[in-house]
Amino acid sequence: MIYLKYYLSKKSYIEINNNVKMKDSTIQTSTYSLNFGVMLGLASVFFSLMLFFLDTHYQGGTISSTVPLLLSVSFINYGIYEFRKENNGLISLSQSLKVGVGIALISGIIGTFYAIILTEILDPKFMEKTFEIAKQKMLEDNQELSLENANQAIEMSKKFATLPIRIAGGLIGSIFMGFLISLIGGLILRKTKPE
Repeated sequence: MIYLKYYLSKKSYIEINNNVKMKDSTIQTSTYSLNFGVMLGLASVFFSLMLFFLDTHYQGGTISSTVPLLLSVSFINYGIYEFRKENNGLISLSQSLKVGVGIALISGIIGTFYAIILTEILDPKFMEKTFEIAKQKMLEDNQELSLENANQAIEMSKKFATLPIRIAGGLIGSIFMGFLISLIGGLILRKTKPE
């Protein structure tokens, strides 16, 4: 009888200790945001460098816009999935958003830093060439547009292409895209404890 009481009290003590340990060692969303954000940022920079060395970084087109989107969707959703796996198979929508937006923010910081290096060091005439290509495209797409009007449109665009605006735009765009991707991924992957 005394042994049974000792066994039950010891078992209760172990269960209480395990519950306390589980509460203390909650998984941080910031860890996953940082890890997967760095991976996404480096993958995006690698792809951008590939375009740069192939001298196709001006053209834009389907590949240069589709690949970064696919990378973002893959890394953000995989980060959310890994968090859920390590969190006993559970994740709420708010945790998904924290992980996903965090990944997008870290990746956006890395991508913006690369963009500054590209436009200021690797290819200082990048913006000038980009505007020239945009002007030619405008004239080709709209035969009625005069050269003067095209030049005016380009000059107006240049006012919104200063370095601070490009940095802010890059970060805000990354966060917005990360929010949308992690919202959809979070709705699909979320799993909470039954009430």
